[in-house]
Amino acid sequence: MNIGKIEDGITKILVSNSSKVSLFIIEKLDTKDGLDYISHKPSLDLELQKEIIKVIKPTLSKIKNTEQIEFNENGRPNGVVEWCKKDYVGVSLERLLNSLKEDMRKEKLIDSDKKDIYCIRIEIDSGEYVYFLNRIPQLRKFEKGIWGRLVDSTFKKTTNAFIGIEPNFDLIIYQEEILVVNNVAMQRIFDLRTKYIENANSVLSSFEDSEKIEGFEQFKMDSIEDGNVVKRVSRLMEKPERMTRFIDNFDKVEQIIIEFDLNIELNAEKTKIKYTDKKQLNDIVKLLNDAYYKTVLSGEKGVDELR
Repeated sequence: MNIGKIEDGITKILVSNSSKVSLFIIEKLDTKDGLDYISHKPSLDLELQKEIIKVIKPTLSKIKNTEQIEFNENGRPNGVVEWCKKDYVGVSLERLLNSLKEDMRKEKLIDSDKKDIYCIRIEIDSGEYVYFLNRIPQLRKFEKGIWGRLVDSTFKKTTNAFIGIEPNFDLIIYQEEILVVNNVAMQRIFDLRTKYIENANSVLSSFEDSEKIEGFEQFKMDSIEDGNVVKRVSRLMEKPERMTRFIDNFDKVEQIIIEFDLNIELNAEKTKIKYTDKKQLNDIVKLLNDAYYKTVLSGEKGVDELR
């Protein structure tokens, strides 16, 4: 993502005195058709729009020169940000952006106390928008209490309708890309677990025909139910060649099990993996992802935890 262009665009807005900044408060809804969103657009005067830009601009400048790598469901190294195409998220993103349109917005949120996300939309060029998304902390323990503030040593009661605009943000959406500043937020804002389950089901259904796992039905069920494992299996949807290598090179599996001391057992004929326990899940799925390696120079063994 071209962060420099975004930074230049919002800098011009600061000196132009033009109204280019919008704020949306967004509520997530679970529907029978999946995740949906309801948005409300409070009014912002010009001075407040400038203040919002001043709050987020330093963070934008900070990440401008940060390395960008492809989004990985399983995590990432320190000191980088991630990116993905908008179609990686699919319908959830379409629904969120659609909720921001004037004819789709609600005058008030369905539940004024349930505010899940805020979105700052900035028009950096004519008809060209950049979106900054951030999750809103839910302070539920105060729902039945009293909010207040000190004014001249006097406690004044106020409402609990607080929204904090932070310097940091979870995601940036611009043109056809999403910049993922917060990996976990990406998964939660768009409920990607549903996507991972669908992908994993598809991957495992295709893999079943290989007949390389004894006790496959239990293995499949346990994989889908485990939040971390299902992401690793889902990733095989994007890397099908790993599954092919596993099947074609199954004769090497026993050697890998021994060298890395894996919690994996083969059948008597050594033609299948015997799945009997959830404790085997991680080792098996990492094996499917070809995560075990040995370096060329020193023969040092290791595990790629991002596979």
